[in-house]
Amino acid sequence: MLISLVRIVRSMAEEIAVGQERASGVNPIHISARDVTVSFGSVTALDGFTADIPRGIVGLLGPNGAGKSTLIKASLGLLVLDRGTISVGGLDPQTQSLQIRDFIGYMPEHDCLIPSINAVELVSYLGMISGMVSRDAIQRSHEMLDFVGIGEERYRPIKSYSTGMKQKVKLAQAIVHDPKLLFLDEPTSGMDPQGREEMLSLVTKMASSEKTIVVSSHILEDLERICDYAVIIDNGKLVRSGEMTTLLAGEEGVRSLTVRGSEQALSGYVRALEQVCQIVDRKDEAGEFTLLIRGCEDGKKVLRLAAENGVQVRSFRPERLDLEEVFLRAFRGGGRDGH
Repeated sequence: MLISLVRIVRSMAEEIAVGQERASGVNPIHISARDVTVSFGSVTALDGFTADIPRGIVGLLGPNGAGKSTLIKASLGLLVLDRGTISVGGLDPQTQSLQIRDFIGYMPEHDCLIPSINAVELVSYLGMISGMVSRDAIQRSHEMLDFVGIGEERYRPIKSYSTGMKQKVKLAQAIVHDPKLLFLDEPTSGMDPQGREEMLSLVTKMASSEKTIVVSSHILEDLERICDYAVIIDNGKLVRSGEMTTLLAGEEGVRSLTVRGSEQALSGYVRALEQVCQIVDRKDEAGEFTLLIRGCEDGKKVLRLAAENGVQVRSFRPERLDLEEVFLRAFRGGGRDGH
């Protein structure tokens, strides 16, 4: 009786906390790394890495060997830190790794499925490994296979599945035990356009259930579409991080200008524009210039000079980046002007 009462009170407290969190609009930090260093012999995989990963869909970006996998393994308590601390949901992976793994799901990049068994057997088996009793694991495996879009094929051997179906099975096994934190490693790898759309839609749906989803992918277009936050790593160090909307907003005070005209008119226009604005970047195509300019926010001078030089203004708007440009600027040292 007393135990039941304690459970009820604990459940009510958790519901109240979640309700307060939603009402306040708080986006709490779910993973926090501080001055983390991890070495493998003479190779330093993480080098004084410090970053916060909040709740939501978080893109983990970086070239091969940047330290992304090492960060994930360190967050699971699979590696010993040379220096620094990591907190995952308030727990320390170095001393509380088993508790952390209870609420984590992982979808690996490489094919790790057992080819001779079917999807129901695999997903339910991995659910039991995660601590579920057999009956619950089987029921939950059917629910998750329905969720990811695997129909009657679930009873066929996995070796007969297409690449897209295997990716969906890997996602189903990662969420069968209803984890709070998910690591998805290249979730759309090898999938056709329709399969990619379905996978991205599934990830977005999962995020609506108050989960933290860390997505590592080389397909920047996918990350740009679904992520709320991005963390860029290189050589074991944090290069840049922030809300996706902020990263894509471009530099404050910089506007993108596209004009068309003859070669002579365009050259004259650029010379005139340089007298009143700072041109921070320029791309030339046949009969068209795209300029990034600073110092002409109101546009009056831009339009007047265009009319005087006989060129046509096609667009004039605040700079907006795509994730590929954010990524490239981060590795060029922050941007064209070094900021």
